[in-house]
Amino acid sequence: MIVENRIKERRKARGLTLKQLAELIGASNQQISHLENGRRRLSVEWMHRIAEALECQPSDLLVEPGKPHDVRERAIIELFREMSEEQQEAFMQAMTALAKLVKLRDEAVVRG
Repeated sequence: MIVENRIKERRKARGLTLKQLAELIGASNQQISHLENGRRRLSVEWMHRIAEALECQPSDLLVEPGKPHDVRERAIIELFREMSEEQQEAFMQAMTALAKLVKLRDEAVVRG
């Protein structure tokens, strides 16, 4: 059984390329890619090797059971992490303004 994992998310958070992670743990780019995308089973051995390279706990590589895994949320997080600090600040300002507008709209609808 293939278990969904957060290897790619953790790798990007550490600022590593796929190739760099592969080199750190003595694996090929293809092996890491297959592990990240669920095309290869993540064994306990692989999990420990990758966790050590990413400086995290092995459990951090797994999607928490019972918690909804929202694809949209992950997509936003990945986009955000790829932005410069300046872009992140502009994004946060835009999202804050948008959230306020949506709240005002919803309040206006409720009031009729």
